[in-house]
Amino acid sequence: MAQAPASPPVTFVLPDLEKTFNSLPDDGLNPHHDAACAESREWFAKYNKKVLGAQMQEFFRRCKFELITSYTYPYVDKEGLRATMDWHNILWFFDEVTDTETGKDAHKSAIITIRTLREPDFDDGSSLCRMVKDFRLSHLSRAGPECTRRFLEHCDVAFHAGAVEAELREKGEVLSIEGYLKLRRETSGARTCFDMAEYLMDIDLPQDMYDDTVFQQGYIAALDLIFLANDLYSYNMEQAKGHNGANVLTVVMKETKLNLQSAADYVGVLCEKLIQQFQEAKSTLEGRLAKEKNPAKAAALKDAVRSLVGYGHWVRGNVEWSFETERYFGKKNKEIKKSRVVTLTPTNSVNRSLKA
Repeated sequence: MAQAPASPPVTFVLPDLEKTFNSLPDDGLNPHHDAACAESREWFAKYNKKVLGAQMQEFFRRCKFELITSYTYPYVDKEGLRATMDWHNILWFFDEVTDTETGKDAHKSAIITIRTLREPDFDDGSSLCRMVKDFRLSHLSRAGPECTRRFLEHCDVAFHAGAVEAELREKGEVLSIEGYLKLRRETSGARTCFDMAEYLMDIDLPQDMYDDTVFQQGYIAALDLIFLANDLYSYNMEQAKGHNGANVLTVVMKETKLNLQSAADYVGVLCEKLIQQFQEAKSTLEGRLAKEKNPAKAAALKDAVRSLVGYGHWVRGNVEWSFETERYFGKKNKEIKKSRVVTLTPTNSVNRSLKA
């Protein structure tokens, strides 16, 4: 009997986020990248060799996690850039570790991380603990009090949210769009990256300015744009591992009954609305700053605008990095950047072990 012809591979076209984000600042790559990257990789290797196998270490190198900070913090000096690289290596390390853990074990990893950040004497002997302790001693002590407080609070929420994601994965549960967006704002870790931006720009935003309705509209828009782009680009990688339940495309397809391409288009339109929201918030704050006579309020407004500019670097730089790393598209990253066509890898065909 003749075999039925094989089904053509499933593909989808990514939204053109580079075009959507072209109004954001583009200052290229931080000039201190090479020097800071070499130092951060050497630092990270001291800890990851005890946990990661040779293949996983090579995967981390090909992902170029340090490079994302050179795109998203193009304005900082070498010392500041090194701090962002160390922090991102911690975030990605935590992400990969908890991807292999149960919800219960992921909560334990979250507690280790938070206790290490908050308690100077805490040390459980793990690589994660010692890496975080080193970061806290080397970098965190120089941030302002408001920025430091928010950073620690955001870390607490982010790492525990990552454990919640692991629990949902165990149960095979897919959230509603509203529920997913709320959780994803925390699991992305982007709030801590915004805190780093403020710290490195020598900003210690007063809490009342941080809570300002217009500022928060810009803040949330930038936050969402980062993880929505990440979800679009990581979808194939995640579904190949069987982890696509925690991705906006899966969530949209389930709730709206759209197919994959229509879900990607849906997210693309959402990004267009969010970039408009971000720019309008920034313009409104600039208008208030121009009219403000009170020096203290003017200073807070100026720092709020500067913060949004820093977040804008993050939104655009995240997209630039996504096509430089092999994390999402492998060796086809440059090709996919041009065509925006993603061919799906068979589901559950990738099993990335930390010890491999």
